[in-house]
Amino acid sequence: MNILGPDSPPDTLNERIALEEQIIADTLSKFDRKSATFAWLETIRAIEETVNLITVEWEEEFAAALFGLPILQLMSSTEHLQRIRPGLAKRFDDKFLARFVSLMMQFSALGISLRQYGQPQLASSFTTLGTLIGYLQSRRRACVALLHRLSDACTGEVAVGPMDPVVVFFPVIEFHATPLTSARNALLIRTATDRLAINDRNTVEFASLDDLFLEPERSRITEMELDEKGLSMLAQAEKLRPDRLFSAAELRNDLLLLEAAYSEFDLSTTKFGRAAALIRNISRNFVDRDFWIKIPARDLTKLVKRMEISPDLQDALVFRGTSYSESIDTYTPLVHVDGVFYSTVTLLSRFAYYWRARTLDKIKRFQIRSGFIFEKAVANHLREQGFEIKGIKRIDRHEFDVIALGDGVVWNIQCKNNFLDLAYLEASPARFARYNHRLVRSYERALEKDRRREHVLAVRTVSGEIEHVVVSRFPVICSDPRILPFSLIREFRQRMSALRKPPA
Repeated sequence: MNILGPDSPPDTLNERIALEEQIIADTLSKFDRKSATFAWLETIRAIEETVNLITVEWEEEFAAALFGLPILQLMSSTEHLQRIRPGLAKRFDDKFLARFVSLMMQFSALGISLRQYGQPQLASSFTTLGTLIGYLQSRRRACVALLHRLSDACTGEVAVGPMDPVVVFFPVIEFHATPLTSARNALLIRTATDRLAINDRNTVEFASLDDLFLEPERSRITEMELDEKGLSMLAQAEKLRPDRLFSAAELRNDLLLLEAAYSEFDLSTTKFGRAAALIRNISRNFVDRDFWIKIPARDLTKLVKRMEISPDLQDALVFRGTSYSESIDTYTPLVHVDGVFYSTVTLLSRFAYYWRARTLDKIKRFQIRSGFIFEKAVANHLREQGFEIKGIKRIDRHEFDVIALGDGVVWNIQCKNNFLDLAYLEASPARFARYNHRLVRSYERALEKDRRREHVLAVRTVSGEIEHVVVSRFPVICSDPRILPFSLIREFRQRMSALRKPPA
């Protein structure tokens, strides 16, 4: 089935979304809810572990063998797999090895099947462990979204065995969930460009995700600098077992890291503080085998009542939607199956990061502070690309964000840290289009204002042509190449070079 683009009529895109929703629901309806949920949770664990193998410090020779593991050849010969087993066994236990081998064999079987049925390009994503990890990183959000659909959509009796999940569910992701997401994005672009009266939609793109397929944030934790208070807080971190990639202790350390990184905003006194206390309680009292979360419904009810958890936080814990479109926009960590809520330490960590962003984004002081952090992040990226960053912030009464010199040009860059919950906006194309339109018009006015005052820069910087650019934290959709989403900042030199090429 072909992928529809933003030139498709809105009705056609909506029909495609509805069709894929129905196919996903019909496909899942044949499976038993409990076995499907548990098997997929186990698969997500194996996926997260596999992706995080790149964070381990391996000897160079072993790393080459590990990440060069020929996945598609494993069904015919396990020689390569046996060769890396001793190296993995030195670091991880037998249960980890069993999960890893199971996942590799399942993807080997899926890749062979895809090649046989005319999908060689998709199968090539599984050529080696290295390419498979890249593929899995791009599908993390889809895997979690599918998890949230299982508890509602799986109403049948077909059991999902431990060697079934990849072959059963990844075709659903590839051939239905991915086209659905593409149609949603196309509808966003179509609605946004219609609102801006852009006829040539080939001149726009929707760069919605940052590096490693992460959603944009106003100030990502990697952009924060630890102060003395934060560093002292990190001294309380728990010691982690070296033979585990994930654990309840690591979850608690994640919470501590968030509180330390944003210590100047004292997260413990905000809504995040209550969420962190709840997660810490769960991590100590409802953890199974240091990874799984299992909470009987009656115990969760007692817990949220005793801890006086607010209604909005309670609602954010459990997904109650009935469509894949809704599930892809959620960060809820708990899955309800037969009177019990299930989760994992990784899903709770994911939720903690989301709830921290949601909490901070409502604090005015953070909004102001994050603006300066954003300017520094932009400057650092440009410095890495070879630009010289000038320390100019004010000339007379005129303020500037980032002034960079490169390619014989003075680049005057405005850093716009406008941000709203992207999932909230994506859920409604009309709402997204209104917000996008407002930002684009505001950025266009900002560029025009800078053009009128560029003479101020001319007397304080080295001589050269002056170009004005807006870098937007929000993944704005527009046709002006001088308005660049931050998710594309690594391409700044390339894109601005193309911008300045004389017409043929």
